[in-house]
Amino acid sequence: MMRAIFGFTLAVIGLIGLCLPAFSAEQPQRVITVGAPATEIVFALGAGGSVIATDTTSTRPDPVPSLPKVGYMRQLAAEGIISLKPDLIVAVEKSGPDPVLQELTDLGIKIVKLPSLDRMENLPNAIAMVAEALGRQDEAALLTKQVNDDIASLASLATNDHPSIVFLMAVGHGKPLSAGKNTTAAEIIDLIGGRNTMAAFDGFKPVSSEIIAADTSDYVLVAQSTIDQLGGIDGLKNHAVLGLNKAVEKGHVLTVSSSTILGFGPSSASEIRALATSLHQAEQAQ
Repeated sequence: MMRAIFGFTLAVIGLIGLCLPAFSAEQPQRVITVGAPATEIVFALGAGGSVIATDTTSTRPDPVPSLPKVGYMRQLAAEGIISLKPDLIVAVEKSGPDPVLQELTDLGIKIVKLPSLDRMENLPNAIAMVAEALGRQDEAALLTKQVNDDIASLASLATNDHPSIVFLMAVGHGKPLSAGKNTTAAEIIDLIGGRNTMAAFDGFKPVSSEIIAADTSDYVLVAQSTIDQLGGIDGLKNHAVLGLNKAVEKGHVLTVSSSTILGFGPSSASEIRALATSLHQAEQAQ
């Protein structure tokens, strides 16, 4: 009797041993992420170890800058991606061009294309899509709860005074960019209880020095990359064009990471919550 039980136990263990490699083989082992939010979601789900390359817009978390790059998210080339032999590509909505993505799909490479992450409300669905592709549903439940809690807390932090806020970002030697409606910056301003003074136009657009100087917004929202590029707030105030803005001159400056401006990832919700807190405190101090 004992021999029979022992033999059955060995058989079960052997069967499990055979199944585990097969199950593991079904999980993506070589993942390429395209777009900062896509990269952040994969890492936040605990699957960063499977990421073999990212696009150039992906800069966080810490291991990402040292990973190989497949180019800019909208100017991907099939050859470089194919050479890396990925079994999964997780890409944001605006990735492309489409013929390249189609060529990769025709070769049997699975591509998960996320919904627009210009809107925070799409983030939980994007997390669920990535989790399904990675087999990380348990991790997704925890991550989604954290994101939803951060989003829910914004309602209590947002100021009721609706101060006017303009978004400005330096772009090389060209005209600075501002943000109209249907942008991440506009969504951020709305979430923290502000009013976007550039809501008359759509998307991100260059703005002249005359418009920047004439702007009377209560606050200016600036990409952190601009602050870093100019050497801090003092550099912003001394900038030949951005320094003309009245909110900049007064030091009424709010900052947000460039990654969040590119699209909302898991850490964006907590970042925006901190931004709402800063604005609320500034308004209270007035």
